[in-house]
Amino acid sequence: MKKSERIIAAALTMVIGILLITLQDEFIGILMTVAGVSLIVLGIVDIFNRFVPPAVVKIVTGILIIICGWALVEAVLYIVAALLLMAGVLLIYDMIKKRHRCETVWKTVIEYAIPSLFLAIGMLLLFHQTLTMKVIFIICGILTLMEGGVLLINAFDED
Repeated sequence: MKKSERIIAAALTMVIGILLITLQDEFIGILMTVAGVSLIVLGIVDIFNRFVPPAVVKIVTGILIIICGWALVEAVLYIVAALLLMAGVLLIYDMIKKRHRCETVWKTVIEYAIPSLFLAIGMLLLFHQTLTMKVIFIICGILTLMEGGVLLINAFDED
């Protein structure tokens, strides 16, 4: 990715962290609605491009997500937790497999921070039954803000 794209990704990650802290459990429902509307729009674009079967699937899926998305927040939390845990484990495994070495201790900490934060957020979301949802979302928001900071440091560090 280009430097500008890395900076934008870091800023968006920080925005997601702030939204998790401020909106807490309503954030997942809002995210589901945005995903549903996006699928409907992509389906309409496919209709104009004469890709009718995928367009119908996208539109129906978008409508179902909008209608049922607010009721499926619990399932979405488990899916997101599983995806974050898999991503964190695979990133760490890849670094160990390639014997990833950095020049300084600081760069090593930064490189391992992102998969470690994925694992931490995934574990929190996986075991969200033990704490109240508001606390979980605030902690996940803080960790996501930290991840955005790490991504921002990486964006300016790698030229």
